[in-house]
Amino acid sequence: MFSSMHWFRHWDKIFWVLFAVIALSLLTGVIAAAMPFESFAIFLAIVVIIGAGKLSEELTNTKVVGYQDDIYKKLSSISQQLENTFEIATKHKRTTDYRVHKLDKKRIDTDIKLEKKYRELVSKIIEIENKVNKLSKEMNK
Repeated sequence: MFSSMHWFRHWDKIFWVLFAVIALSLLTGVIAAAMPFESFAIFLAIVVIIGAGKLSEELTNTKVVGYQDDIYKKLSSISQQLENTFEIATKHKRTTDYRVHKLDKKRIDTDIKLEKKYRELVSKIIEIENKVNKLSKEMNK
């Protein structure tokens, strides 16, 4: 009918109800004089110790849950900061890659222009050299 998980989820409530029932039965036993005082004192001490232990466990669990929530919030904040840093780094990388690509293209264009100018200059030098050679041959005649 009930799964063990259901009982586990409600164990704290069940414990405190049983705790109250046991405490009330001890009190009614003493009031009805059905139990000697020495037995009542021993059982009462046991019930108080069990109750204090359970209360201590609940307080510890509450603190642990609080610490876990705090750690989760801090880890979440760190995660968000890392994501923001990654986004900024990615954007910076794209910008840098674009700039490098643009500079590389300009360098290639400059190399092509330089090569063209170099070839034009070489052809002019050869042309001038040919003219000088031709002129020198005519002057030697």
